[in-house]
Amino acid sequence: METTNFNSPHIKSATYDDITHSLYVRFTNGDYYVYYDVIPMDYVGFLSTEDHSQFVKDRLEMKYDKRRLH
Repeated sequence: METTNFNSPHIKSATYDDITHSLYVRFTNGDYYVYYDVIPMDYVGFLSTEDHSQFVKDRLEMKYDKRRLH
């Protein structure tokens, strides 16, 4: 698993597990979520987008189950 840090007002970092296809997203407000069964193409899209927060809202929130970790 590799963690990517972001220079974003809302997202601090993300870690993708390419075995379980789980995407862990840590927000700057302290929220920490895991999104399940994220396809690799969506993870690459998340990394390459200019607006990571909008990608979370428009793609991840709409398409994948999630759970708050802490």
